[in-house]
Amino acid sequence: MNKKYLTVVLALAIYLPSIAFAQWTNKWSSSEINSSYASGWVAFQKSGGKWINKFYTIDASSIKIMDSQFSETSLYVYNFTSAEQTAGNQIYSVGADLTGDGIVEFYVLSYYGASDNYRESFKIIDITNGNIIFEKNDPNYYYSYPVIWDIDNDGVLDCSFTRYDYPNFNSYSFQVYSTGIATGVNQSPAKNLNFKLEQNFPNPFNPSTTISYSLNKPGNVSIDVFDASGKLVTRLFSGYQSVGNHRIVWNGRNSFGSKTASGTYFYQINFNGNKLTKKMTLLK
Repeated sequence: MNKKYLTVVLALAIYLPSIAFAQWTNKWSSSEINSSYASGWVAFQKSGGKWINKFYTIDASSIKIMDSQFSETSLYVYNFTSAEQTAGNQIYSVGADLTGDGIVEFYVLSYYGASDNYRESFKIIDITNGNIIFEKNDPNYYYSYPVIWDIDNDGVLDCSFTRYDYPNFNSYSFQVYSTGIATGVNQSPAKNLNFKLEQNFPNPFNPSTTISYSLNKPGNVSIDVFDASGKLVTRLFSGYQSVGNHRIVWNGRNSFGSKTASGTYFYQINFNGNKLTKKMTLLK
């Protein structure tokens, strides 16, 4: 073999293993976290043209935003009210700074009333001081979660949501409020800090309706439908699912394949031991 060629082969033999077996080093490890609690990172604070991620945890009573990406020292703590705990500690980033301090805002959902017919409200908060920026809570209405976006492309962020007649859910309307905040100003990727169960659509429905939900981490999920008496009608899904948005269709039939009667039904998500329930109506 040519000596020059042999030298090249030997050099590669020495160099390649150093690439193949490069060492990975542990950068950070959190303490043990209860599997029923949510945690992760959220784009939290604006720095120049970038957003700084912060580590967060959500337990049974509060959300804690930590002081850096790799820390469990609380920077801000928001304690959930009893109505917010009833709703399952559903807190989400709105994906925008609405107060001009370079820190993203959050919204929280609340449940009021009887468990078989909860009334939902929401409020958008400044997590640095707990101040309420915007709230919709009226005993005559059920409010969906708010979405911050520029609906009419006028350069100003809007807040949109759906308002349902409560407690009968006979009608609904879309509501849109202007925030007065220019689009593109201090916006960050929106982040779900917990799992979310959407209102089914259409509702009322006949013969089928779509149920949408999102998961902030992988886990075991079941989706069940109950009648007004609390009796299980059918299980739509049960299994392990990945992070992200999911949807499933209920065709108005029970677990035996028979058509169900007109009336009020409830659909429930059970995610890693935590449950959320919403109401729907089948009309024929």
